[in-house]
Amino acid sequence: MGRSLTGRVVLVTGASRGIGRRVAEKLARMGARVVASARSESELETLVSDIHAMGGKAVAVPVDLTDALQRDLLVKTAVETFGGLDVLVNCAGVSSFGEFATSSPDILRRVMEINFFVPSELIRLAQPHLLASASRPGNFRPAVVNVASICGRAGIPSLSEHCASKHALVGLSEAIRAEFSRFDIDVLVVLPGVVRSDDLNRHLIRNDGRIYLNFDGAQTPESAADGVVRAITRSWRESATGGVSRALWWCRRLWPRGVRWIMRRKVEKFLARERAGSVSDGK
Repeated sequence: MGRSLTGRVVLVTGASRGIGRRVAEKLARMGARVVASARSESELETLVSDIHAMGGKAVAVPVDLTDALQRDLLVKTAVETFGGLDVLVNCAGVSSFGEFATSSPDILRRVMEINFFVPSELIRLAQPHLLASASRPGNFRPAVVNVASICGRAGIPSLSEHCASKHALVGLSEAIRAEFSRFDIDVLVVLPGVVRSDDLNRHLIRNDGRIYLNFDGAQTPESAADGVVRAITRSWRESATGGVSRALWWCRRLWPRGVRWIMRRKVEKFLARERAGSVSDGK
C-alpha cells in the first residue's frame, strides 16, 4: 500500500545539502510539511526559501545534532510548528576514507557519534510523536527512515569506521522494526552506494584511502534521494539505491564468499600500485 505524504509532517536531518536536501525538496513537492535540520543556518534558509517558492511548506531548524539539548529542541520545534510528527528521515552523516591502522580513536568516535548515536537518540525522541500519529484517524502509518549505506551490509576496505557505524545503524533498525510494529510504525532502511558529494572534503573526515573509489562517477544525490522517496512511499523495509549498491547488496546475500574475494582483490590492487610506484621511483 502506498504512503501518501500530503499534509504530513516530515523531519529530515542533514537537509542543507546532498541527499538530505534533495529528499526535503522532493517531499515538499509531494505536499509534505518539511522540518529541515542541519548545522548551516544559511543553507537551510536557502532550502526553505526554495520550497516556499514552489508553494511548499517548510521550516528550518539549525542545530548541532551531537548536542542532546539541541536534538530535543529540534523534535519539539517540529511538533510545535506543525502540530505533530509523521515521518523521521535520518540523513545526516559523515564518513572517513582511510585505513584503520592509520586512523585514531577520535575519528572512530566522531563517525559513530554522528552516524549511529545521533539517529538512535532522534528515534527515541520521535517515537512518542510517531505513536500519536499512528493513533489519529486517517489510516496513516508513520515511519522512521534510516539512510544508511551499502557499507551497512558489506565491509569495504578503507571505510572501516563508516562500515562499523552503518552496520550498527542497520542492526538497530532491524531490532526496533519488530518492536515498533506493535505501534504500527514502520522502520525503513535505505542503502546508497558511493554518492557524488556537493563538497567531498566537508563530508569526509579524512580522505587518504588507498583502495580505488570512483567518487566522480558515483551516484548523484538526486538519484539517491529518489530511492529514499520511493522507499518511503512504497514502505520498502530495506532497499539499495544505485547500480553498484544494488549489485553488491544482492551479491552479499547470494554469494558472500565472492564479495569477500572482491574486497581482498581491492586491497591487492592498491598494494600492487604502491609496489609499482616504488619501482618507478627507483626504490
